[in-house]
Amino acid sequence: MAVSLDVQRILEHTLGIAPDTSLTVTEVLDTLQPHFKSQRNEALRRRELLCCKQADGESFSDFFVRLKNLAEEVDLCTGNAMTCAEIQLKMVLLMGVQDEELIQRLISLDTGASLQDVVTCCRCFEATRHTATAIYSFPSQLRVMSTYKKGRRHDKTPHSPQQPPSGQRVKTQHRTAVPSPVHPCQSCARRHGPECPARAASCYNCGRQGLWGGTDKCPAKTA
Repeated sequence: MAVSLDVQRILEHTLGIAPDTSLTVTEVLDTLQPHFKSQRNEALRRRELLCCKQADGESFSDFFVRLKNLAEEVDLCTGNAMTCAEIQLKMVLLMGVQDEELIQRLISLDTGASLQDVVTCCRCFEATRHTATAIYSFPSQLRVMSTYKKGRRHDKTPHSPQQPPSGQRVKTQHRTAVPSPVHPCQSCARRHGPECPARAASCYNCGRQGLWGGTDKCPAKTA
C-alpha cells in the first residue's frame, strides 16, 4: 500500500513477489535495493562518489550528507572499518573539501583518526570560521556608524566664513538705510520715511492739501 503502482509491478512481474506474499517489509526492501542499484552502472556510481566535491557556499554538513548518499549507492568494502569503507570516505572528504586551511588540518591528523574524527574536525573548523567572521565584521560596523555620526555632526556645525586670500579685498555691498523719524509725523501722525502718505490727501477740517484731519498742523484743531 505504501509503494507506487510502478514499484508494485516491478515487485510482481520482475522480482516475482506477489501482492499476498508472506515476506516482511524489510525483506521486500532488501530485494528492491539491489534491483535499483543494478539500474545504474557500478563504475559510474563509483566515479560520482570519488569526484564528489564541496560546492561554493555549501556547508560541510550538506556536503557530508550528499557524500553519504552517494556512498550508499556504491558497494564499499565493509570488512574492517579502519581499512575499507572509512578509509575510502576519509580520502573522498580530503579531496572534496574546498578550504585550503581545512585540508592542511586534515592532513595533520593522526593516521589512526577515524571517520568520525575527520567529520568532527571539519565541523569544528567551519563553526570557528563563522564565529571569527562575525567577530571581525562587528568592529567594521561600528566604524561605519562612527563615520556616519561624524558626518551628521559635521553637517550640523555652522560653517565659518571663508577668509579671502592675502592681498585681495572683498567687495561688499552697502545698503543705504532709510532712517525713520523718531517722533510721529505732524501731517499724518505716523512714523515713515521721506515720503509722507498724506501728501495727496486733503484735511477734512481745514481743506489743506498734504494734511490729514486731526493732526497738529491743522489750523482748525489749533483753533
